[in-house]
Amino acid sequence: MTVEERRADLVDAAHRLAARRLVIGTGGNLSAKVDDRVVVTASGAVLESLTADQLVVTDLDGHVVEDTDHVPTSELLLHLEIYRSTDAAAVAHAHPVASIAVANLVDELPAVHYTAALVGGAVRVAPHEIFGTQELTDAVAEALTERTAALMRNHGSVAYGPTVEAACERIELVEWLAEIYLRTAAVGDGAVLSRDQLIAVAVAAANRGYSPLPRR
Repeated sequence: MTVEERRADLVDAAHRLAARRLVIGTGGNLSAKVDDRVVVTASGAVLESLTADQLVVTDLDGHVVEDTDHVPTSELLLHLEIYRSTDAAAVAHAHPVASIAVANLVDELPAVHYTAALVGGAVRVAPHEIFGTQELTDAVAEALTERTAALMRNHGSVAYGPTVEAACERIELVEWLAEIYLRTAAVGDGAVLSRDQLIAVAVAAANRGYSPLPRR
């Protein structure tokens, strides 16, 4: 995968997140890793109208390595930490309404549906920290331990994956799970799946070659 191919993937993903109302205005950002380079959305970019020239290429230390008229997103620290601490090839951060609502209510989005197994189980909520700071980066990195998605209190959600599309699918899945949780909580206490039940689901899915998300 080349930098140019990643640029195209990121533009498509940005438009997808915006079309599905998972970001608003300049909220949200995306990145993809190519060897020792990271292609990331520029600060102030509007995902709905993102173009390839609004993507910045940095090294894994955050230094811009290609000439550009833009600077990287203020959340660059977060993206770089995820690449350092996981096997991520792409990272997506969005501001979905239901995800934010849940993050403002609970410390963890419980496994209200078996597809929570696709992100590692119940989704942890990182405490509120100022965007773009090391404190936020550290909080989210901790929330992502053994998970591929996390919520950020009063902020949004973040997910990573082997491709840009996979990272976005996980953002969308968490938003769907958040919607289920909110609807259930509105009428009472709902059933949630235990870790053992989620492991059983994952084993069954592996044995049957099943996944509710598109294969990569």
